[in-house]
Amino acid sequence: QAKVDAVADTINDLLLKFIPVHFERDETKKQEVTKKFTMEELPKHLQNLEVLAKLYGNGGSFFVGNHLTWVDLFFHEMGHNMLQLDANCLDNYPLLKQIRTEVEKQPTVAEYLKNRPQIQS
Repeated sequence: QAKVDAVADTINDLLLKFIPVHFERDETKKQEVTKKFTMEELPKHLQNLEVLAKLYGNGGSFFVGNHLTWVDLFFHEMGHNMLQLDANCLDNYPLLKQIRTEVEKQPTVAEYLKNRPQIQS
């Protein structure tokens, strides 16, 4: 459980940096904060998550071994948001890409992703 919590806290750190970017209303400022976020904050936090995936994953397909946990789902959703900002943001993080792929292979998750309503931000 402590490993899952550590990963969740790291994802939450990323989320806290993302929230001001997501909710910025001024388009000029939004471009500035988005650029700063994708160039500075995002790589730093993704690197931290990649390290945790290697450390706790023990060669498995998820953040903590071979079993899906809620933190893998949390990362998948955050990853979706990050990929909307920068479609290539996970290119240097093979373990994070693998986790997203494995989450999407879960039958109930795949069904949900196929049918979930699309929400405009």
